[in-house]
Amino acid sequence: MRDVTDDMTDDMMVKRRTGERMMSELVTPESATPERTAPRHGSTVLDDVVATSSGRIAGRRDANRKRKNGRQTGTSQIRKPLRTRAADLLHTAWAGATGRISRAVLASLGIALGVAAYVALGGIAASNQAALLARLDALGANLSVVAPGMDAQQQPIPLPDFAPQTIARQPQVERVGVFYTPPDKAQIFKNELVPKTNGNALTMSIMKPGALDAVGATFTQGHGIDARNRTLPVAVLGSEAAYRLGVTTVGDRVLVDNEWYGVIGILNPAPQAGTLNSSVIVGDEWAFAHYPDQAARLRQISAIYVRTKPGDMERIRRVLAHAASPGGQGVTVTASADLSEARAATSESLSTLGLMIGVIALVVGGMSIANMMIVTVMERRGEIGLRRALGATPGNIRMQFVAEAAMLSAIGGAAGTLLGAAVALGAAAWAGQPAALDWGGLPGAWVAAVAVGVVAGLYPANRAARLTPTEALRSE
Repeated sequence: MRDVTDDMTDDMMVKRRTGERMMSELVTPESATPERTAPRHGSTVLDDVVATSSGRIAGRRDANRKRKNGRQTGTSQIRKPLRTRAADLLHTAWAGATGRISRAVLASLGIALGVAAYVALGGIAASNQAALLARLDALGANLSVVAPGMDAQQQPIPLPDFAPQTIARQPQVERVGVFYTPPDKAQIFKNELVPKTNGNALTMSIMKPGALDAVGATFTQGHGIDARNRTLPVAVLGSEAAYRLGVTTVGDRVLVDNEWYGVIGILNPAPQAGTLNSSVIVGDEWAFAHYPDQAARLRQISAIYVRTKPGDMERIRRVLAHAASPGGQGVTVTASADLSEARAATSESLSTLGLMIGVIALVVGGMSIANMMIVTVMERRGEIGLRRALGATPGNIRMQFVAEAAMLSAIGGAAGTLLGAAVALGAAAWAGQPAALDWGGLPGAWVAAVAVGVVAGLYPANRAARLTPTEALRSE
């Protein structure tokens, strides 16, 4: 009988220890108090289980109350949206862009060719424009002529002697050339081998040193009249005068009003001052001394040629009359208006043409970026779904693909800018034209390429951002 009692006592002790172990494992620190967890002297296993259950129920009630109040329980944290650092974004974009090298090269090549065409065509157009405008300027597009006006009796009103100095002080004026009234019908002759009638259509012109420079005349041979020879019997022949007189080299002599003049220069045809082509030009000081009976008349200014800075002629014409004479009375100002209009129209048309071609080339390059990014999004749907499942937001996906497009555009834009500049400079050198590449605009071309790439990548990026994780993963 004692043995049975001992066995029952042992079983109760085992059950009691088991209940204490269960209580220590199930009761959490927050849901149990020392009073609940500590074993009471003389308690049974049933009492311990009831106490443990009461503690768990109380803990659950406390947790529910805290959740309703918006507070965290235990060590749990509120989940925050995934944020991507700039460095991580660039790293991910670089990995995505270079994942398929051949496709990335083709996409960058498209934008590179577009930027190269933009820069090269702009540089070539600018070089052609500079060459054409220089040619127009040589024809007199920036040349004005100030001449005496007419009074009521249609008699010329002499220009003031100070007119050349006043005009030369204008800030837009580069050169001033003064021509004086020639003597009455001069007899121009060379020798008996040349018919006298050949000199009938020729005239004599009197000039101040430097006048031919203002006109823009050039020499086939020799040089012009300067301060050293203005008092000597020397002459410069226009192209037509030299042809009619049979003069082919400097050093020949011509006879003007029974005075022999040594030829020191022969002019090329001067379309900007046509009267010079058929003139025998002599120095002012020599003419004043050689024609004393006409000195007063010869000292009257017949024309003032005014060479202005390129593009400033329209502005200077408005002040030339007032600069030549107080109030602008008795002054006639003429200019190559047609050439001026042609110069402005040519400049505008060439600039517009280069801009249009460049914009079209950039758009074509942007389309290549867009096509490549659309194909990339379709091929990487699984990657997009996995990233979304791991917590990436639509904004993260969108920024990744926009960054890839911007990176490809930046690389292609830099290469295209350098290539276009080299082509423009090479074309200008090959054509013998001045290099007129706008170096300050090259960074702008690169920025435009990046901007086009970003815009082209927006649609594929938005398309990728709209994919849900299940839809993207299901496509795999």
